[in-house]
Amino acid sequence: MIRLVALLVVFVVGSSSTARAEGFFDKLIERARLSAGQAYAKEAPIPDTAKLGYDTYRGIRFRPDSILWREGGGRFRVEFFPTGFLYQTPVKLYVITRSGTPDTAGRATALSASPEMFDFGTATPPAQVGFAGFKVTYPLNGQKHDEIISFLGASYFRPIGKSQAYGASSRGLAIDTAQPRSEEFPEFREFWLVEPAPGDKTLTVYALLESPGASGAYAFTVTPGVRTTVDVDARLFMRHGVSMLGIAPLTSMFLSGKSGPWRDDFRPEVHDSDGLAMVTGEGERIWRPLTNPGSLQVSSFVDNNPRGFGLQQRERRFDRYQDSVAKYQTRPSLWVEPKGDWGEGEVRLVEIPTPSEYHDNIVAFWVSRWPVAKGQALEYRYRLSALNDEAALASDARVVATRQATIEGNAKGRRLVVEFEGDTLTKLAEERLVASNVEVSGGKLLRTEIDQPPGSANRRLFIDVELEGRRPIDIRAYLTVGGDRLSETFAGQVRP
Repeated sequence: MIRLVALLVVFVVGSSSTARAEGFFDKLIERARLSAGQAYAKEAPIPDTAKLGYDTYRGIRFRPDSILWREGGGRFRVEFFPTGFLYQTPVKLYVITRSGTPDTAGRATALSASPEMFDFGTATPPAQVGFAGFKVTYPLNGQKHDEIISFLGASYFRPIGKSQAYGASSRGLAIDTAQPRSEEFPEFREFWLVEPAPGDKTLTVYALLESPGASGAYAFTVTPGVRTTVDVDARLFMRHGVSMLGIAPLTSMFLSGKSGPWRDDFRPEVHDSDGLAMVTGEGERIWRPLTNPGSLQVSSFVDNNPRGFGLQQRERRFDRYQDSVAKYQTRPSLWVEPKGDWGEGEVRLVEIPTPSEYHDNIVAFWVSRWPVAKGQALEYRYRLSALNDEAALASDARVVATRQATIEGNAKGRRLVVEFEGDTLTKLAEERLVASNVEVSGGKLLRTEIDQPPGSANRRLFIDVELEGRRPIDIRAYLTVGGDRLSETFAGQVRP
């Protein structure tokens, strides 16, 4: 069984354990503020776990009799990851109890790791082991406990909903991503799991984040379901100024899709996400298809108080992937909905070349327009959803495919075919003519044309452009009928 080591009472607020748990976050915020005024100290790894390589680490199993909250009738259970492979730095884990006597309810109790908690298979267990992270399970399908979220490595966490498989992930914070100076990878150093009551349908987790540039207190409220949601409350305190602070960062993989690049592979497409979606503060919906570029590519979408953004997996057909092991059609779309005033800034998309599906090469996050200075305190709240019903986010027609080809007889010509589907097209009377609004910059627009595939209400927008020198062409396009907008805005690039 998990060994519990009693700690001192961390907080005492109010007369109930619920009130005490709420009061704990105030204490954690103050701790992060004080920590930011001190020099950053890196945690020491557990050296003995370095010998646990990739294959060995993947084979390690957490023993069922050590599962947290296995008894007691609650819906949530927690299993732990051991230190090893890439995860040699341990994290501290605590449980905030709701049950017990008035004197014990609301106390934080430390969890202590031991090799006996894990089945190492044929590998020799290390003499010492720590916790690298944890995963939470919940009965999404009847009585079977399914994974709904995991926290493992740096500040990464991955939520999934019903019938989804792990794919894109989120991070607590991104610092200096795709900047000239080296990127920082902030780490969640400590976690507090709030014991749920038997009938609870949400789980609260607190975390302390540390990095050379910042310290932070985080509160996560996890609600599992068809769409698993994570309500995030982040309070940040800057140790020093940084050139780029990424809020609500999302990370994914895109190796190839409908527009390429070509590979010698039986699978037509390989990706965890196929586009960046965004709803601006004014309500415009934007879709930017992802690419696997030949060199680092950074795109910015300037806005004021965005309503939402995320990395989506819109292609849900197995035949487009042909991979019964990876099951890319079940990877979740991650959607961020800001709460409160985020002000002026931009959603930034970073695309990194990759030769392999094992490398996450896509990052998206929010960056404020205003510089971040030493000693500054910041507060961000948002809801993160893991979903697979992307069409439910809006009734407007949306981009479901983007294809590209050269134009015969024109060495600088490129043809972009953007396919739209959605309620606004399905419900459209046959006599209504669909038109388009297309804008290009950095090149020349040659022609546009719309057709309707046989047996479908979809529309395909053909856009022919011509390159000018080595500059990429930026394209924005959407469908209209009678001057009214029918679709989201396609925002893409054609590169030399």
